Order: sequence, then structure tokens, then C-alpha cells
Amino acid sequence: MTPFVLAIDIGTTSTKALAVLSNGEVLGSHQSFYPTTYPKPGYAEQNPLQILEAVKEVVNDVLSHIMETYTLNGICFSSAMHSLMAVAIDGKPLSPLIIWADTRSKVQAAHLRNTDLGRLLHDQTGTAIHPMSPLCKLLWWKEHEPDQFHLTHKFISIKEFVIHHLCGAFLIDHSLASATGLFNIDTLTWSNEALQLTGLTADKLSEPVSIYHNSKIKSLKDLHPSAMGVDIFMGGSDGCLAQLGSDAMRDGDMTITLGTSGAVRRVAGKHIKDDERKLFRYLLDPDVLIVGGASNNGTVIMDWFGREFISSSNLSELGKIALEAPAGCDGLIALPYLLGERAPIYNPDARGVFFNITLTHTRAHFVRALMEGICFEILSIVKSVEASCGPSDKVLISGGFTHSLEWVQMLSNILGKELTLSGEYDASAMGAAATAFKALDIPFTLNRADRAVFSPDHAVTNLYQRQFKHFKKLYHQLESQFGQVDSGMGG
Repeated sequence: MTPFVLAIDIGTTSTKALAVLSNGEVLGSHQSFYPTTYPKPGYAEQNPLQILEAVKEVVNDVLSHIMETYTLNGICFSSAMHSLMAVAIDGKPLSPLIIWADTRSKVQAAHLRNTDLGRLLHDQTGTAIHPMSPLCKLLWWKEHEPDQFHLTHKFISIKEFVIHHLCGAFLIDHSLASATGLFNIDTLTWSNEALQLTGLTADKLSEPVSIYHNSKIKSLKDLHPSAMGVDIFMGGSDGCLAQLGSDAMRDGDMTITLGTSGAVRRVAGKHIKDDERKLFRYLLDPDVLIVGGASNNGTVIMDWFGREFISSSNLSELGKIALEAPAGCDGLIALPYLLGERAPIYNPDARGVFFNITLTHTRAHFVRALMEGICFEILSIVKSVEASCGPSDKVLISGGFTHSLEWVQMLSNILGKELTLSGEYDASAMGAAATAFKALDIPFTLNRADRAVFSPDHAVTNLYQRQFKHFKKLYHQLESQFGQVDSGMGG
């Protein structure tokens, strides 16, 4: 019978599963959504048990629709980075899941960031000193919840939580570990300096293993019978696997993923020039380093604005509304930092701003200004990545923003670059599929057919280059004001 693998991507807003053949064909897919809660200013939490149920739901749905002529040969995981939770010895949650968007540790991050130790840890682990980082989250935990901190059996991510419930072991792949701020990417071990800083011992964290490491699924209640006893391959982080799943592994290939959050990535050597420490360096595997920068503010911003002010958060509809306003929005500029920001400014206190409003501006201007602002932030990261890695001759795009072709064209115009859709299906999940087939020693081919290409209008690009200068200047003039006004997001 024909073998297939199940690729599962545990994301911020949903978990997706794809049943994938070795020729890249997708037999079936399913997606399950869950909420994020914001119980206090700066907090962003999820229920890990809901996410575990979502994983079981997508597995069961996809497998129930696969014909008997196919055989499940393995399951492989992609996962969002920077999540953290406390668990007991049996794996039961002792806390909610704290996700990447949580900024409660901004004070701890600010104290560490520009110190010699902070610079050493960024260089050693590849992870920026920022509230997103599990390192900073642990420093907050140690200070604010000392009893729980010391009684916790292990601190783990959502993927480790799922793997434990499937296989009975606490394991973390090298790729996801390299996004914790706690892992030495050269020695492939937990950083002694990070452990000393947090007051943890290595046994409080999971065992680091290869992305190709396999375990067997144990008996798990409510899981489809055909999954029992199947190999689980660890897989990696969603960002690194998106690079692989986009087929962007050659020198000069850049990927831009713009979903709930955003990221720009390149494959690079381990010794890149990043003196200002604006970039991350995450492992795909010990031989492949993915370099780039991430933004907090992606489609989640348009979802908020559409829901609160337009009565629709459908990106396709919002993109059509945006076209009612001209490029540059007649001078209206939006700083889209509603969730603070990571690269390249690393300022958790940054906030959203509409600037230069007049009575001539309509709802279309505001929608378009937000989309342009998010694109300007992506441009800022692109410039930082290219300053370290050189020019990019191919740019592949993926993520939820591709549901608005108007927004994609806008990004092409703002970057002044040709953009190619990376494929019909989730790039991170396809990267997980590629990882599983490699672990199984089965040749795998990504489906590259019929990829849409968007070319920039260089006259519009020139306009946006001028607007981008105003965008940067506006942020720098307001930078000292962020955090001074009680915005309801402080710690």
C-alpha cells in the first residue's frame, strides 16, 4: 500500500494536519481553532488541554477520511515557538500555556538585554533577549511565582506537552530548543550560563534530541486506532520548517511568512554579521541555520480592526476595502505595534498609532494604512536580514495574509521585489512532512506547480520608499513616549 505521513502544525490560533504522499500530494487536511486569553495586561495565555484535544481532532478527522489503500508511516510535528508552561511529573499542567505574545517579562528582558551576559546569551543561543523568550519568562516566573517555580517538575512548550501525552517522554527537538534562549546552538546542550541565570538544572527541562528522532505512540484515549504504535518524528519549529516547506533552502532564497505574526528568514552560515543583535539564529538541524527576524503584528491586527470597526475580519474583504484608498493613504501613516514589537526594534512597549489624520480620510484609508504599516515593518526586517546575509534574489511568501491578494501585491510594491506564493498548503506542515520522509529514508518531492507570482509596480515602490522614511522617523520620534502613558498593557 502507498505510504503517507501525517504532518501536524501546532500554531497560535489553530492546529492543522495534512496527510502527505512522497510526491507532495495532499490526501486530506483538517484544522481546529482555539482561543487566546488575555487575563491581565501584558498576558497572553492558552489552555494546553484544548490544544491537545485539537491535535487529536485533526488526527482523527484526517485519518478517518483516508482510504485503506494508503498506509500511515509516521507523524511529524511543527510548532509555534517561545511557548512555556509548568507541568507535574505526570505531565499534567500546573499553569496555563504562556505564548510568544506574552510581555509580562518585559522588565526582566530590559534589565538583561544590553548587559554583557545578555549579549553573550544572544550570541550563544541565537535567541534575542525579549519577553517572547522562554528565558525571560522563566526569570519572571522565578521572581513572581517562586513557590510554583521551585515545585514544578519541568518547564516545557506546547509541543513537548503533546509529545509527552502521545509518547510518555519529555523530549524537545534541537530546532525548537534553539528558540528558547536556553540552548547552546554550538554544543547542542542546555546553556550553563542560562541555567545559572534562571536557577534551573538541566533536568527541569526536556531532553534535547534530533528533529528526526522517533518514538512510538502509546495508547491514548480517543485517538484513531490506525495511529496507535505509529512512529512519531519530532520535527522542528514552525519557522525553520516553513523555510524547508517553502523550498527556500538555496543561498539567496528568502521566505516571508505573514500570519498571526510575521517573520523573514534566510538560510545562513553560523558566523553571520549581526553586531546590533537584531536577528535570530535558529537551527533546522545541526547543519542548517535559519537566520531572520520576527514581528508580533500580522493578520491579528487586521482581525482586530475588522472585527471592531468594519464588522468583518475577512482578509479578502478587507483587502478590497483597502483598494478604495490610494497607495500612501493620502499621508495617513499607521504604526502597527499593537502587541509591542520584536525585530528590528525589540520594544515591548511600542504601541499602535494613526498619524496625520484629516477629515478626508475614510475607513478604507485606515484599513490600507494598517496593511501598509505591517508591510513597512516587514521591510524593516528584510533590510536587517539582507544587511547580514546579502541581497535576496528569490522571495517566497506564505501565511494567512495570502488570502488577500491585494495585500500581497501591496507587499510586493513596498519591498520592490517579486514575490512567489510558496504553495497551496501550510509551509510549516509541508516542512514537517519533508522531515518525516527524510527520517523514513523515502525520497520526497515538493509540489512546485502553478505558483502565483506578484511583480512590483516600481512607480508605486518609489512612493512607498518616501513613505517608509516617514514611517521610521515617526517611530523614532515617539519611541521615548511609549511606556510613559498607561495604555492598559503594562506589567
